[in-house]
Amino acid sequence: MEFLTATTSHAALGIIASFPLGERQTSYVPLEEARGRILASDIIALEAIPPFNRSLVDGYAVKAKDTYGARESTPALLIARGEIRAGEFTQQSVGDGEAIYVATGAMLPEATDGVVMQEHVRRSDADLEVTRSLRRGENICFAGEDVHEGQIVLEGGRELTPFDIGVLAALGITRVPVYGRPKIGLISSGDEVVPVCEAPSPGKIRDINTHTVSNVLAAKGCEVILAGIARDALKEIEEKLLMVRESDMILLSGGSSKGQMDLVTTAIEGLGGTLLFHGLNIKPGKPTIFASLWGRPVFGLPGHPVSCAMVALRFVLPMVQRLRGQTPGSGEWTIRGKLVTNVPSSYGIEEYVRATIEREEGSTKVRPIFAKSSVISTLSKADGYFVVPEGKEGLEAGVEVEVFPLA
Repeated sequence: MEFLTATTSHAALGIIASFPLGERQTSYVPLEEARGRILASDIIALEAIPPFNRSLVDGYAVKAKDTYGARESTPALLIARGEIRAGEFTQQSVGDGEAIYVATGAMLPEATDGVVMQEHVRRSDADLEVTRSLRRGENICFAGEDVHEGQIVLEGGRELTPFDIGVLAALGITRVPVYGRPKIGLISSGDEVVPVCEAPSPGKIRDINTHTVSNVLAAKGCEVILAGIARDALKEIEEKLLMVRESDMILLSGGSSKGQMDLVTTAIEGLGGTLLFHGLNIKPGKPTIFASLWGRPVFGLPGHPVSCAMVALRFVLPMVQRLRGQTPGSGEWTIRGKLVTNVPSSYGIEEYVRATIEREEGSTKVRPIFAKSSVISTLSKADGYFVVPEGKEGLEAGVEVEVFPLA
């Protein structure tokens, strides 16, 4: 493959999406450990939620027709017949012109189809005056109204949220089928890189990429295996790759740009791997590598911290979704807003511009952050990034853009 032959982002994402992956392992985890995991199969309700008609308020269960036309000046007159508390089973029924007091959450007696709130009732002994007309189903949750038996309540491939866990709890599901967490091997490379615990001597820099990328991956439910720093020596890079060969994916930052001591591609090919692309027509992040090694996807990420992070967000995370068993594109969201200033760009290059979001007077404004790809602090300040398409020489102030959140 020609060195640094720029591939379009669209073509690169297509290559990444078509990379063959083995079948994901699944297991059952306790309900309390399922949040954030990817559901491995559809969840089908074996029972209805709620299993009985229940009241949503404190009040009187009635036949709605008995209240039609009721108002303050001409109330409907009903007779109270006992009460039902939350948690009680009842086989009571009501006749025409009758009502039974029910607490919030209580099972409703047969034949009732509405609940009058206490605020709309005047009571004297067993006599009730209902001062408001009620419609059928008002203040009631009917049996199966939330979930009916046989319904697919959660589809496989979704990331389980706290509210999904609530649905599972309601169905009495205590063990949840999920996909295994992807194991990602992470290597940093370069003679200039030192661990963060060391004070860098002149010409050296601390290892930013390991900590940025590993936390991006951990936040997405991955298990990250840190292989440490490889010096610019072929043998050392190969040894680091071999250390993480059992990972589901391997990431190596640094040493992938033209003119440097580029040994990454040599190491990958020397171990039997195949380069799938080397170089993207994007900014930042042009010197990106994607390869196959031992049947696993391998990314060579740029060394500059912002370039490394942006490539991880834009290109690595789609592969992470696949490795997790997640439905492609699920859980993604963006913010739309208008640029507050012009954004220059180079024609033929897809550019990723960091930005902050400002909301005022009912509008959303996007303020670009202009900085070099080595300035990591801009990512800490940014709310997200937007894309300047390769076919544009920039974007004008006032244009609406789509902002991809960083978190």
